[in-house]
Amino acid sequence: MRMYDIIEKKRDNRELSKAEIDYFISEYSKDNIPDYQASALLMAIYFNGLTESELLNFTFAMRDSSKKIDLSSLKIPGKYIVDKHSTGGVGDKVTLIVLPIVAALGVGVCKMSGKGLGFTGGTADKLESIEGYRIDIPIKDALKQVQDIGICLMSQSDEIAIADKKLYALRDTTATVECMDLIASSIMSKKLASGADKILLDVTVGSGAFMKDLDSARALAQSMIKIGKVAGVETKVVITSMSEPLGRNVGNALEMKEVISFLLADEETIMSDEFRDLREVVLEIAAQMISMSGICTDMEQNKKDIIRVIISGEAYIKFIELIKAQGGKTEKVYLDWLEKDLDLPVTKDKVTFLKEIHAQSSGYIVSIDSKSIGEALVCLGGGRKKKGDPIDYAVGFEFNKKVGDKVEEGDVILTVLYNDKQNFEEAFEYIENAIYIDNIEDKLGNALRLKPHVLDILGADE
Repeated sequence: MRMYDIIEKKRDNRELSKAEIDYFISEYSKDNIPDYQASALLMAIYFNGLTESELLNFTFAMRDSSKKIDLSSLKIPGKYIVDKHSTGGVGDKVTLIVLPIVAALGVGVCKMSGKGLGFTGGTADKLESIEGYRIDIPIKDALKQVQDIGICLMSQSDEIAIADKKLYALRDTTATVECMDLIASSIMSKKLASGADKILLDVTVGSGAFMKDLDSARALAQSMIKIGKVAGVETKVVITSMSEPLGRNVGNALEMKEVISFLLADEETIMSDEFRDLREVVLEIAAQMISMSGICTDMEQNKKDIIRVIISGEAYIKFIELIKAQGGKTEKVYLDWLEKDLDLPVTKDKVTFLKEIHAQSSGYIVSIDSKSIGEALVCLGGGRKKKGDPIDYAVGFEFNKKVGDKVEEGDVILTVLYNDKQNFEEAFEYIENAIYIDNIEDKLGNALRLKPHVLDILGADE
């Protein structure tokens, strides 16, 4: 069998056999197929897509490209092990908030997270913005950690779905990220290899996501639900909006600081406008995980319990346990509003320059182009332009205003933190037209501010 023939066949939009797909995945995993040939096949798939049979074979071949995790040591009678994954977006720090919350409520989680892909951020990169945090830990150590503290957050292991890990990095630098079939097979191969009883997926939609419209997001969701069904693993999907950056911070260390602020919030703060979009998504995802685990199927009660463990500090304590368990450096800091010392993660947040972006006119912020903000972050050094690029963890954006907020000419709407002036000039080309202000009626501005961020739920209970 020749790789040339496989590329040619898919280029001509003919269906690949299971044997051909198995050959490609197996040989590429062993480094017997060069990146340039793998890139050619990925591009052919990008343009022609995969048939249903090809998609299943591609997914299962990647799942089986190395060993699967055995989570039997974590099984508790009456409970299911639930894995969570997001298709990614700009400012998406949901995993970092949700996992400590559900762990504090009794849901054991052993999660593998990826690095940034294209213009979207990666949970692994955010974790590595903490001094000393070990994202690469052996599976046996990860399982022991879950037994001890109920939570582990690590990068995709070389021991699990190795073909996907290699293709994931290649897609990031060959303009083949935004392909529904490749997204579906990538996510599901990892999740199925991770050994969970059930899978909860957050499919993001909008300018800052790979799916640009709701129909496409639903199609991706249904594709992954079907893969899960064939594999015998219950799969549920929450579709969330990424039409503007999620939360108020974009950038690895900056997003980690927002995670900390969220988990340390009191009742008034957690229910305030500051966390409106992030709170809605976190509550839904966390409540669904608790329900799927078998602990409590009453979604409203789950959401009350989530707020309770945030306000009580239990979720933050679990977060700090996670950081310390994986080598993350912390320091005692006195917090005035809490009137006590707390352990805070030490982040790689040193920046040289700060630039405020001002509103050029008065009115309401009608839209913020998430993709442009994500591309600007890559320009600043907060994402990768090519495979293996180092990350500047400190750079990013703080949004002083969000969609639906009223602004006056001259108001600060965005603050840019950066370390290289030339990088800023490149990033500014994306920033300057990313935020659209218009003089619309107050009623419409308020409607934009209150628009929902959880758009649909598909799967077992639909």
